[in-house]
Amino acid sequence: MKKSGVLFLLITTGIVLGTASGIYYFWRQLTQLPEWYAQGEKNPKTYAQIQKSGAAIEKKIEEKAQSIPQPNRVSPDTKIVANASPDKPFSPNPNVQVALNSQELNDLLVTKITEKSGGQPLPNSVKGFHTSLKDDKLKTGAVVDVQELKNSGLGSKQQNLLSEITQKIPMSDRKVYIGVEGKPEMQNGKLRFDQNAKIQIGNMSFTIAEVANRLGVPAAKVQEQLNIEMKLRGLDIKDIDFKDGNAILRGEAK
Repeated sequence: MKKSGVLFLLITTGIVLGTASGIYYFWRQLTQLPEWYAQGEKNPKTYAQIQKSGAAIEKKIEEKAQSIPQPNRVSPDTKIVANASPDKPFSPNPNVQVALNSQELNDLLVTKITEKSGGQPLPNSVKGFHTSLKDDKLKTGAVVDVQELKNSGLGSKQQNLLSEITQKIPMSDRKVYIGVEGKPEMQNGKLRFDQNAKIQIGNMSFTIAEVANRLGVPAAKVQEQLNIEMKLRGLDIKDIDFKDGNAILRGEAK
């Protein structure tokens, strides 16, 4: 998760909670960490391990795509379809289907997020990243150390915004879970969450419409912060589905 995305969601939380009554209750809910983090904190998976796993998963997908017989192709010189016949006309690449479990999808998502930031590892402020698949929905997010985020080289404007949040809500010495839950679709090579997705901070959930309204920005801008680019070497992903605890990727071999 990029620092800009993390800060964007924390700003949202500050605006929502800064106007709420019963601030102590909300603070407790906000700083509640997920069970997966508490269980894995003693032996967390390193970024190098995640990166290695993500590369292996992408290789697995590429090999799966290449193992499927390719369709008849048009010769660039003759413009004739090789081996084509009236009974077997030329057709596009066949659909490739690959199933990933939640851990495989998690490591692939982390790899793709860091690729978008020039191959830089996750910021030190990100203490854990987790993906789960349940009830045909995807839930993914990270635990962030707010103090380390403040010391991570943010610009002056971002520092000021973060300071405002931590003044309203005493969490500068805390770790906070930030995530999103929904049923995303593939569009133009990106994993996109629709307006029904929920943004989660600790134990609190907000709709995209609520977040957009509080920030005074279009809902599309909030959604854009949640998108993840999913360009793979061997597969052009056209569709993604979630079933029985797996993510089913469907697409065309490259």
